[in-house]
Amino acid sequence: MSIYFLRHGKSQANLDKVFAGQKNDSPITDAGINQVKIASNELRGIRIDRIYASRLKRARQTADIVAEAIGFDKNKIEYDDRIQEYDMGSFTNTPIRMINADELVPVNGVEDPVAFRDRVFSFIKDHQSSNENILIVSHDGVSRIIEATKLDLKPNQFFSLPSHPNAQVVKLDLSWL
Repeated sequence: MSIYFLRHGKSQANLDKVFAGQKNDSPITDAGINQVKIASNELRGIRIDRIYASRLKRARQTADIVAEAIGFDKNKIEYDDRIQEYDMGSFTNTPIRMINADELVPVNGVEDPVAFRDRVFSFIKDHQSSNENILIVSHDGVSRIIEATKLDLKPNQFFSLPSHPNAQVVKLDLSWL
């Protein structure tokens, strides 16, 4: 079947224009709630058999809103740490700005990009041959590492790709795997 990706709705960290990573567990904003409700309308026409979400608050809230809107039992949402956001280390809570791979990788406490790619693709590989329609509710870094891998970029270059919009449903094309 298919795997769909949904980045969480606009979060407080997005509004504050700071890097959130894993350590800023900000909720989604009222605007984010509205974004997710709009995205849910698009998902109503798709049978979603399973929802997997990051444990971070912004993704959990997004998954709950979607589940309610499409008639999916919220108690059946599954949480998987492999699809949590990239750990920004000491960049967490600093103003968002364009950064390149050489600037990001040596930051104190930052997650190793190869380990990040490996954990995300461990999840993807576990589900790529599923006979079910799966919705992943996750984060921008996760969508970027998937795209960087598809483009055959080095893992540390994932952050140089454009951001994935909040609350936009994307059907993942994994035929390249």
